[in-house]
Amino acid sequence: MSVRRCRPLADEVVEVARRLQQIEKSVALLDRVRPLNLTREQARLTEALQAGARARPSFEYAPRAALGDVRRELSRLSTELDRHDTEQRLLAERAEELELEASLAEHVGEPLFAELARKRFPLPAQATQVRKLAEQLLTAPPSVSCLEPNEALHDSSDARDPKSLWSELSRRLRAEHFEVRLEVVVGLVSLAAVADGVVRLRAGARLSERVARRIALHEVEGHVRPRVVGRRLGGVFAAGAARASEDEEGRAILLEERAGLLDDARRHELARRYLAAASVRAGADFAETVTLLGQRGATLTSALELAGRVHRGGGLGRELIYLSGYQRVASGLARRPELERVLSSGRVTLAAAEPLLQGSVELDDDGDVV
Repeated sequence: MSVRRCRPLADEVVEVARRLQQIEKSVALLDRVRPLNLTREQARLTEALQAGARARPSFEYAPRAALGDVRRELSRLSTELDRHDTEQRLLAERAEELELEASLAEHVGEPLFAELARKRFPLPAQATQVRKLAEQLLTAPPSVSCLEPNEALHDSSDARDPKSLWSELSRRLRAEHFEVRLEVVVGLVSLAAVADGVVRLRAGARLSERVARRIALHEVEGHVRPRVVGRRLGGVFAAGAARASEDEEGRAILLEERAGLLDDARRHELARRYLAAASVRAGADFAETVTLLGQRGATLTSALELAGRVHRGGGLGRELIYLSGYQRVASGLARRPELERVLSSGRVTLAAAEPLLQGSVELDDDGDVV
């Protein structure tokens, strides 16, 4: 069953969606908050903390962005679109979100960044329930593990190793005929990340075959597929709805669970991500976040790495979206399983999927898998 449009988009809506995609690339928030000296700083911080010192990171970022013209254009687009039309309303909301991201990009590493980040990635509406879930995941009795005790580790970026992350990603992309390139990045904050037309992976990470399979599933099915199919449908499916990244991450984790790849280590990681990001929203500094993670069972190395993620840019805290998105998408699709076809067909949210199905698109029972 695939998703198809009920009627063609108006030319002006097609153009707005195309322009929002271009602007997203120019804003490139996640690229701008990646510390240029991440690897060196992590080594320094590790040494300092092992010596008992209260270390503070000194992250360096690319030169400050100047996006005033972009922000003004986004403001104009958001006011010109007809909010009585579902798709135009969603695009207007996306324009507002991108305007906030542009403001964040302009203030990376500056005091104002934390306040803006709190608006872009706020604590979820059900913050108490999500925190409870995080604590439960960390304290639950161990499940029966399917991992071997001394499982071999593989260089993530080794294209010659059939069990590396590079190879797992390559196989999935080829099998789906997705024309997406792979790019190895030294010092990438995450192990892998998807942007338009590219999957980036961290150079030299040591990963088990199972973890590589999980990441490849997450990135290709959870992130690449909605982008590829979304380009065919156009409009908000291509440009993205506001906060679509949150439900996209939630569905990607749900896919991991269905595939039997959401093991204890991954559950603990997701729980710590949420608690670490929540600590940033509560005003914790870097050392306090590291201490919190150590109290929740993280090694010093993993605590430093995760603290670097949640504090990047001056407190981005994007890691709030993983566990909350998973909880929301899992419960939402349990009630309305047909909405998953819409989610897998573009960069939209659960909240946007239902109104889109009421007029913009329809499910086509043609036997295709989308």
